[in-house]
Amino acid sequence: MASSDDLGFEPRNIFAAIFQLGLGGESPVLEDEFRGGQCRIFKLSFRDKESLAVRVPLYMSVCSQFDKIPVVKAEVEILQMLEAKGFRWAPKCCGYSLSFDNPLKHPFIVLTWVEGSRLAWNTSFPKQPYRDNLLRQIASIQLSLIECTLETRSTTAKAFFERLLENRHTRVREGKLPEISDQDCVEQQGFLDCVLGQEQDSTIFAIDHGDLKPDNIIIDNNFNIQSVIDWGFAAFVPIARAAGVPRFLWPSLPLCRSDAIIQKDRSSYMSLASQRSQAAFYMQRWQMTADVDFHTLYLESLFSKGMHASLARIGWKTPFHKVVEHSRECSSRDDTEN
Repeated sequence: MASSDDLGFEPRNIFAAIFQLGLGGESPVLEDEFRGGQCRIFKLSFRDKESLAVRVPLYMSVCSQFDKIPVVKAEVEILQMLEAKGFRWAPKCCGYSLSFDNPLKHPFIVLTWVEGSRLAWNTSFPKQPYRDNLLRQIASIQLSLIECTLETRSTTAKAFFERLLENRHTRVREGKLPEISDQDCVEQQGFLDCVLGQEQDSTIFAIDHGDLKPDNIIIDNNFNIQSVIDWGFAAFVPIARAAGVPRFLWPSLPLCRSDAIIQKDRSSYMSLASQRSQAAFYMQRWQMTADVDFHTLYLESLFSKGMHASLARIGWKTPFHKVVEHSRECSSRDDTEN
C-alpha cells in the first residue's frame, strides 16, 4: 500500500519528466530503484548517454508537501555551488523541478549516476590496509569540502546556534515536541558557551554534508571512493560543526562513549591534521579537543530533536563531567554576579 507521501506521485511518468527537461537519450530503461529514508531514487540508463539518477524526496519530515520545495531548492543550490568550485566528490546536478506541476507530480532532482557500491562498515570490516586508506580518503574529502567552501559571514557561531536553540524552545513551548521538556531546553542552552569556548564570536563558515556516513559513500571494487551522495542535509554552518567528527565515528548511544575501535579509527582519520592548511587546523581543533564526544553530540543536539532528548535523558552527565561541571560553574558564577 502506498504511503500518504506517495499519493499523487506518478513514477510511471519518470521518462516524460526528464525528457521535459531536455535530458535523457535513446532506448531509455528504468534499470533500478532504491528507497532511502527521505527519498526514492531511480536509475535510468540510455543506449547513447550516461546513466542518470532521479531523486524524488517523498519522505521528508516537513509540515506540508509544499514545504519540500525550498528544501529541494537548497540541495540544488549546494550541488551547483560545489560543481562551480571544482569539488569533485558530489554528483552533478543535471536538472530539477521545483514544482508539483510536472509529469511526476512531485519536485525532483536529476543527478549524474555514480557507478559502484555503498561502503559497508562495521567494527571488523573493512580489513586493513583498506580500512585506514578509506579513513584517509574520507578525511581528505572533508578537508576538500571545507577548503573550497570556507567563507566569512556576518553571523557569529554563537548567534547561529542560539537561533537554533530558540526555535527548538519555541516548538517545545507550543507543545509540538512532547519528548523534550522546557527544562531540557534550558539545560541545553547552558552548555553552549562552554562548548564553543573562545570560538563564540567566530564568523568562519563552511558547507557540512550533514550526514557523512558509509551508506552515503560510493566505492569501487578496490575500496576507492567514487562519490559522496545524498546532500539533502548539506548546509553552510559554523566551522565548529563543519570541521567536526563525521557521523560514523561518533560515540554510540546510550553510553555516549567512544570504544577502542572508534578511537583507533579517529587516529587514522586525523592523520591528515598534520597538513599545513587552514582547513586541517580547523579539523584538528574540533576533532582533537578535550571532551570531543560531548562537543560532537551536543552540537548535533542543536539540529536533532532525537539527540536532544537522548542527552537530556542521561542528564548531560558522565562521561562528559568536565564540560558539564564547567558549565555549572559558569552558571553559578553568573548567578552570583547577578
